[in-house]
Amino acid sequence: MKKKKIIFGLVLMLILGLCGCGKKNEESSSAEIAPKDYVYRMEEIKGLPEGQGVNRILRAGDKVYAYGYIWEEDTGNASLSFYQLKEDGKVGEAYQIPMEENSSMDNICMDDDGNIYCILNRYQSVGEIDSETGETIETVEEAEFIDEYFLTKMNLQGEIIFSVNFDDVPEIHALREENGYFYAGNMVLDKEKGIYVMPFGNIVQFDLDGNFVKMTEVGNGEFDGDSFVNLQDGSIAAITYEEEGIMIAPADLEAGTVGEKYKLPGVSYDYSCYPGIGYDLYLVSSNGIYGYNLGDTDCTQLMSYVDSDLSVYSIYNVVAINEREFFATYDGDESVVAKFIKVDPEDVKDKKQITFAMLGVNWSVRREVVKFNKSSEDYRITIMDYTSLYGSDGDYMAGVNRLNTDIVSGKVPDILLLENYYMPVDSYISKGLFEDLKPYIEKDEAFDIDDFMPNVIEAFSVDGKMYSLVPFYYINTIVAKASDVGNESGWTVQEAMDILASKPEGTQFLSNVTRDDMLNNCMSMAGSQFVDWEKGTCNFNSDAFLQMLEFINTFPEKIDDDMFTDEYWNNYDSMWREGKVLASWQTISDFRNYNYQEKGTFGEKITMIGFPSADGKGTVISPSLQFAMSAKSANKEGVWQFLRNFLTDEYQANVYELPLSVKRLDELGESAMERPYYMDENDNKVEYDDTYYVGGIEVVIPPMTEQEVSELKEQIYSITDVYKYDEKLVNIIKEEAAPFFAGQKNAKDVAAIIQSRAQIYINENR
Repeated sequence: MKKKKIIFGLVLMLILGLCGCGKKNEESSSAEIAPKDYVYRMEEIKGLPEGQGVNRILRAGDKVYAYGYIWEEDTGNASLSFYQLKEDGKVGEAYQIPMEENSSMDNICMDDDGNIYCILNRYQSVGEIDSETGETIETVEEAEFIDEYFLTKMNLQGEIIFSVNFDDVPEIHALREENGYFYAGNMVLDKEKGIYVMPFGNIVQFDLDGNFVKMTEVGNGEFDGDSFVNLQDGSIAAITYEEEGIMIAPADLEAGTVGEKYKLPGVSYDYSCYPGIGYDLYLVSSNGIYGYNLGDTDCTQLMSYVDSDLSVYSIYNVVAINEREFFATYDGDESVVAKFIKVDPEDVKDKKQITFAMLGVNWSVRREVVKFNKSSEDYRITIMDYTSLYGSDGDYMAGVNRLNTDIVSGKVPDILLLENYYMPVDSYISKGLFEDLKPYIEKDEAFDIDDFMPNVIEAFSVDGKMYSLVPFYYINTIVAKASDVGNESGWTVQEAMDILASKPEGTQFLSNVTRDDMLNNCMSMAGSQFVDWEKGTCNFNSDAFLQMLEFINTFPEKIDDDMFTDEYWNNYDSMWREGKVLASWQTISDFRNYNYQEKGTFGEKITMIGFPSADGKGTVISPSLQFAMSAKSANKEGVWQFLRNFLTDEYQANVYELPLSVKRLDELGESAMERPYYMDENDNKVEYDDTYYVGGIEVVIPPMTEQEVSELKEQIYSITDVYKYDEKLVNIIKEEAAPFFAGQKNAKDVAAIIQSRAQIYINENR
């Protein structure tokens, strides 16, 4: 497609400096150029031995060291290896400390001179002599087990400077005797005052030469489960994990007290904490890195992974070099140690900004965003993670609510990653907020719309217009034996009840489901029989809904946990084979999954019969990814350049759920007719069998036949309904149906109230 010049409109500035910190900017302004203030470049550290893992990165005065373990395959021995990381990004001096057999070194830290402090644990079982045979007893239960802990200081050459056996300290020995074992807990090195070890909720202080100073009992469990950060000014902060979120406070380990606790902003459990330069702490989240000072209500964004073109899962082991540079371990396509350098905004190329809203981090989508940003000369996508922007530990729905508010008020980002469970998508479509994507496919010379699943295109279209793009999906349905329900999909409530009534007494319709389960799934899988968003109507006062209420009322309010006995679990795998349960909820994500249910769980041919419904449907498509383009976007050409990537053969070839591509679905069907396999270390293909266990007996599940694949594809092609969950509508039904379930009102009366409230809700949200 030819590139067009785009006139940019108003876009949100919320992402600038705010993501993850709880700070909210209520204003919006024009922002044609993508933000450039949070860009870092990564330089991988070269010179580490191949295969060298890095456990941590530590500061030692003005030097920085990375350490990790190396195992020698020939001997099985391990060494602890330290490597200096120089500011020029090269590896300096290297040291290798052989590990003792049956030992470990934990809580490793370093002083300014590069000396290593740790807790050394020696452990081994010592065989006893059998008095009758004279042979050594080898079993762990009968042998003596030696488990010793030492506070140890050594230099980088591995020479021991001191090593204190904790058992030689009377106060610690008494703790071991009292508890029957010993564990060291946290160890903190205060470079001015000494070393603090925290066994069993106590603080044991040693001086810097390893001499015992005192033990402070912390009876209220103040430090139990805490972690500690040595700040750049020499003070220590305690990080506590509490119900309301992560709290941080200055800690006086000598006195065994903490100061005022401060709640970290936003969704605090998304953060890892490291000492900062220019800030007390660097908070590292799934979106970027932020600066934070104790007591502040907000933090300041320093780095954005997406703006920095990093397809990152996590960054950890952060050690600041100065206010613009830091070392860290980077987990992306591979794990590497790297130096990160802030890029001056004037050195970042100007690109037009595309805003992309999502709820939480979708790793696979973010990877595609980074690929697009690297390749596009004209556009840069900025991700707006509303959960991080507006969510908090006390209100996880705040981000959802804010996004929905922004959408209905017209502040629609250029791209949306839709969540049917949280968003009233039908309402947004009826308001004309989303762009029809079908013309973009039809005009793109690389695609033929007939190459994509016609039922999926239809399912996500309204009046012939396709308002969202679903690259891959799965199917929510109810399955049952074809011998019970026939080969055709769809059954009414009456048919389901009649079939169940024909079975022996005690037969369950579904295994252990509640009324709420049934109501939720009725509305998400078969709700279209009661609500028509296109016409803005509902029919909850119909005979079909009255019958549905009666049917749902046959299920229990809750499941009694006492039923889950050993006998229950021993017979669980055979319930469906033996007909003790008629049907099963299923999520069908691929051919092999369906084959497993048919030949394993049920042991014979099954049908995707669906949730009982008056219109004979009840099987739905659930999008794994679902994108929408704002109808008001000023960047539609750029948005399409991004979205089209999900339709390419290259992308679809790596889809292993049910794909949008017809070609890829055929390939997966052909693969299902072969035995599964893996490639061994010599790149040889090794086949194996899928298996199912019934009563402890292994049952081999053969691959699908050509006919079975064809029949399943035929079922897939027939599905045109979409999984939809409207929480507000479901809550209306639950609230008003409660008196009926409690035996206080009849079904007709509650249905009339539900009809009235539901119609008002639909009218207000169209």
